[in-house]
Amino acid sequence: MQLTTVGKAIWRGARKAQELEMAGAGDPLVQERLRKLKQVEAFRKHGVSWPEIQALVGISRATYHRWRSRLKDEGLKGLLPKPKRPKRLRRKVHWTSELLIATEDLRRQNPTWGRWPIWWSLRKGGFEVSERTVGRILAHLEARGRVERVAAFLARARRGKGRPRPQRPYAQRKPRGYEARAPGDLVQLDTLTVTLGPGEVVKHFSALDLVTRFSLAQVHTRATANLAAGFLSALVTKAPFPIRAVQVDGGSEFMAEFEEACRSLGIRLFVLPPRSPKLNGHVER
Repeated sequence: MQLTTVGKAIWRGARKAQELEMAGAGDPLVQERLRKLKQVEAFRKHGVSWPEIQALVGISRATYHRWRSRLKDEGLKGLLPKPKRPKRLRRKVHWTSELLIATEDLRRQNPTWGRWPIWWSLRKGGFEVSERTVGRILAHLEARGRVERVAAFLARARRGKGRPRPQRPYAQRKPRGYEARAPGDLVQLDTLTVTLGPGEVVKHFSALDLVTRFSLAQVHTRATANLAAGFLSALVTKAPFPIRAVQVDGGSEFMAEFEEACRSLGIRLFVLPPRSPKLNGHVER
């Protein structure tokens, strides 16, 4: 069959319409983006600034240039939304309940273990699993709160949470601004371990009044709260002035019987913060 000139034109028009439809010309979103491109070009011809164009049309300069470039390179098809589905999808793996439970138990028993030691233990237990898979299982368990993250466990351990603190019913921190102005206002106490020779160790108890520099010392084979209480009693007896307050570190020898002795004698007991030996520097020199 031979086409006339009019027939050829109709055929070409139909073919072009089909191509445009396949390219997305009939897509409402494509038409909307094409309309916005034309609006931007019209505004640019009249010298409208980009901030005004963005406010009027609703697209940024970067979006305009991206759409324009895609339209030039791909035609109307370039204005179609790009698929957001990843090109490469990871195959979903279903872990067995035995593997999940074994991994969870190992992490609970060893809170600082990462994926490698857990993988090694699982492997020795007969599980055929890769180290990366163990890492994904741990992330799965952590996200659901079934196991604690290693970093969180270490931070909690550093803060000392979960460790019972010794009860100090009488001791307190030294009040801010408290100063020793008269003899006996503040006496620093301390113990020192002294090695005399191989296997021969003694404990040196010492006390120093900050105002008069009056001092007292005793030597014992051990440093216990009972011996510290006896040392305090000797200090009260031998000091030429009343003892109103003593300052000690957090050693166990300054708890229990020693603390009770301070309370019974009416002596204020100030305990230093942890890791602050400089605050007891006079008696420790």
